[in-house]
Amino acid sequence: MNESEKPLIIYADYREEKSGIPRLIEESGLRVIRKNLSIGDYIISNEIVIERKSAYDFVHSLFDGRLFDQVRRLREAYGTAIIIIEGNPIRLRRYKRMTKQIYAAISSLLVDYDIKIIYSDNVEHTAIIIESLARRLQKSRRTAVVLHKKPKLETIQEQQLYIIQSFPSIGAKTAEKILEYFGSLREFCNASISDLSRVEGIGAKKAEQLYKILNSRYVAKTRQARKRRRTLTDYYVEEGNNSTRDG
Repeated sequence: MNESEKPLIIYADYREEKSGIPRLIEESGLRVIRKNLSIGDYIISNEIVIERKSAYDFVHSLFDGRLFDQVRRLREAYGTAIIIIEGNPIRLRRYKRMTKQIYAAISSLLVDYDIKIIYSDNVEHTAIIIESLARRLQKSRRTAVVLHKKPKLETIQEQQLYIIQSFPSIGAKTAEKILEYFGSLREFCNASISDLSRVEGIGAKKAEQLYKILNSRYVAKTRQARKRRRTLTDYYVEEGNNSTRDG
């Protein structure tokens, strides 16, 4: 079998088996490897992870704060995170009076967390979406998907690149440009926002994020745990405050 005949591969969390989506993807010609994924439901490329949610689970996880925790972990591990929502969360009767708050939370995911959101009617359509994304990404980039595990790094250059790629939204190409620009990890860590933004592929927003990570004091998890999760209720309160100001 030559390189072009090899089946495209994606990883799926084994708990997705009951949805029937892995089987539907396999029927389209892709190979699906079931794993106990600690992050995401589907891994379709080295830098892209997919989280699948029903409309109810999406809104419910917004309400109790789970979704924002999940999103943070997705963005920490992969350059691009996609959420596929099956159904329309706005049409759920239980949350019908919270339309503005739901849209505000979705806007936060798009703008503040740089999450890509795709809507799907059902599991069959979800399977088609995942298959299409995997084919597009793997064929155009000619790279096989691998899980993010700590690799064996033999050279200093590989170790340097690996450290840079551990930052959110930094892929292999951008990591190489960063090291070419700054010359060393020390210079990168001491860079200003202005210096960071001069690197090709790093805009002002990403430069600010990198600077904050590099210069913020570490807060132990025990202290972080005391902070209340941001939930859909927060957006409800914010909208109420905004309405009061407008009045």
